[in-house]
Amino acid sequence: MEAIREAPVSAFVLSFFVLSFAGWLWESTVCALAHRGSFANSGFLLGPICPIYGVGSLACWLLLRNIEGNLALFLASAVLCCSIEYAVGVVLERATHARFWDYSGFPLNINGRVCLYGALLFGAASWLICRLIEPALLSGLSSLPTGAIRVLAVVLTGIAICDAAASLASWRRLSASLERLRTDVAERIDAELQEVSHGIIGRIPDSVRDRAATASVRGRAVNGWLLTLTDAVMDALRERISLPAFVADGTFGLRTAAKKLTGNAQSVPATSAVPKLSLNKRELRFFNAFTHLKMLPYEGVIRLTGLKDRALELFGRR
Repeated sequence: MEAIREAPVSAFVLSFFVLSFAGWLWESTVCALAHRGSFANSGFLLGPICPIYGVGSLACWLLLRNIEGNLALFLASAVLCCSIEYAVGVVLERATHARFWDYSGFPLNINGRVCLYGALLFGAASWLICRLIEPALLSGLSSLPTGAIRVLAVVLTGIAICDAAASLASWRRLSASLERLRTDVAERIDAELQEVSHGIIGRIPDSVRDRAATASVRGRAVNGWLLTLTDAVMDALRERISLPAFVADGTFGLRTAAKKLTGNAQSVPATSAVPKLSLNKRELRFFNAFTHLKMLPYEGVIRLTGLKDRALELFGRR
């Protein structure tokens, strides 16, 4: 264990990546096969790691490994891991205005962020980590030279930082594109409101009909309104409003999907001022990576345009 004692931080960094990869493998295979029927590259990052698993695993090892009783270790691990998952969920929702997972359909859940089912899995997995996996992992790392451990830790950290930067850029591009789409839909509803049936008009709040409101305010209002519509009313609205394509032509082979989304591409004038949302697979992959992803400010326009369904079709999920 001499190499570990000389480079403890680097050793734990490597442990973090190994355990994060194990978490990604679990989510992308077992969980994906159970919920979707096929493999899916799960997680926010492009690379094969889910950092929350690495954080939770190391937290259990560092804080709980000295607990002697197996049941006590199981229960303490379940509580600690659920606390981490809940805290991360809250932070992500506030930072990104999105929910990446939702356990509302599971019994004994707390605000959809954690549930008993997850707690049991966390408890069992953490017991294995504290009793078997992490000791074996550190033992294996001890056979490597100290210099190799440090170099590997630095290289993997650098790659993860670049991955995080690229993933955040993709997320911001997706959010910005949806904001433009939401504003455009709000403007179109304002412009064509008088032609919509009385039944639809009666369901639109005054804030949406108020032309004096700013585009961003109308966008937020129309997004919430769209969430309340039935499928029949939504289909009627699609017939009344020409919608922009959500992807660029060509490069990523999404031209057909774009035409399906607009219904009749020829009906949209070439000179239309509709913003073109050139989203590619890197941006759309978030819908594939997170089964229950909800981009809270944009759920209305996502539903109206069928964007999530088109994205899942792109990844062979439909």
